[in-house]
Amino acid sequence: MSLLPETSIQAITGPDVGCLIVGFSGGLDSTALLHCVAHMTNRPPLKAIHINHGLQPEADAWQAHCEAICAGFAIPLICERVQVALSGSLEASARVARYQAFVSILGPRDCLLLAHHQQDQAETGLFQLLRGHGAAGLLGMPQTRPLGAGQLYRPLIGVARSALETYVQTHELAYVSDASNADQTHDRNFIRHAVAPLLDQRFQGWSTRLASQIRSDETARSLLTALGREDLLKLQTSNGYSAAGLRQLGEDRALNVLKTQVMDAAQAAPTRAQLQVCWQMLRSSQQQEPASLTVLGHEYHRHRNEFVFVPGIPLTRQIPMAWPFDDTPAELGGVSLVAESGLGGINSAISGLVWTLDKQGLACLKGQKARILERLRQAKVPHWVRQRLPLLVLNAEVIAIPAMPEWGLQQVVAEGFSVGNNCAGWHVTLARAE
Repeated sequence: MSLLPETSIQAITGPDVGCLIVGFSGGLDSTALLHCVAHMTNRPPLKAIHINHGLQPEADAWQAHCEAICAGFAIPLICERVQVALSGSLEASARVARYQAFVSILGPRDCLLLAHHQQDQAETGLFQLLRGHGAAGLLGMPQTRPLGAGQLYRPLIGVARSALETYVQTHELAYVSDASNADQTHDRNFIRHAVAPLLDQRFQGWSTRLASQIRSDETARSLLTALGREDLLKLQTSNGYSAAGLRQLGEDRALNVLKTQVMDAAQAAPTRAQLQVCWQMLRSSQQQEPASLTVLGHEYHRHRNEFVFVPGIPLTRQIPMAWPFDDTPAELGGVSLVAESGLGGINSAISGLVWTLDKQGLACLKGQKARILERLRQAKVPHWVRQRLPLLVLNAEVIAIPAMPEWGLQQVVAEGFSVGNNCAGWHVTLARAE
């Protein structure tokens, strides 16, 4: 008998699903899901993805375990090693890094399957309520939603964890255990190990009822999300969104817009306190200097009467773009760096070149005294883009600046580092990410 409800089976075997990709940590829950899906008949092609956060000494051993399990099931496994920001909430940072990796591998018609179950849903609803995320009803995890170019689906969201435990025992499946899951300094672990057992004793079946209420509240949230997306479309400008238009919506509707925007981008719910801080910055009528705020790995930037919401700047100054260049764009938090080979441009024979960020704009092109920042200001390049400007550096000296066609700027190369117009070189462009 399948572990999956019939509705879940129908959802993941439908004609719109091209490939199933199971998020596989190696733990009990994802092991049960992977085994169950692997043994389904008439299913789409199946892969698995393992995210190596590198936060535990056993991380590489867990990856090796997942590789062995997938090899035994004859299932292709994608392993992604991510860099987790150590500032702020480690749980939140790990989640952001994990979902960024998911987005990077999902193609059209791909369906990512995650093993969250009924207890996970109830604990999430309780956690969100305690943290102040419960506007418009209890907020849990949606069973399905768009993710990157594909879809995310949680086929076990209505299944009790005890059923997963029984399934794993029945099929004698090996799985790994993460000792950090018992660390009650993390809020979710505290709810799971300290709060939930007390509720089980006093209010039997509470998690089932809470998960059911979350499903009921989903309708109200869906309507508010649809309204938020409609408002965002109306606020769009050529450079971002209208701060004046946001003010005209009034506080409650504006907060719904910001919440919708953050949740769609970060795939996590901001607190009301976080939204209030963003609202205070964006609603100001003053013609202020550029202002910014970070929320859930993304950034709001406000300048005069417009604002943008973009992914955060990479953690390191060095940009992961190979030299000589390849065809893969470097994503830099709302902008992309793209290289093309052609006549003229940067000399490809030079070794030791690296791309780096100069967030303060104080650098000068080799052989010149004028700061690059002045060139950008004259072209009216937005402050948030200037913070993300990649510079090609050799021995701490800037030898090239990418073209920025949206602001009328061509690629600039220091004397002695370019090739003639009849020779092949590199042309690099920085543009808004789509």
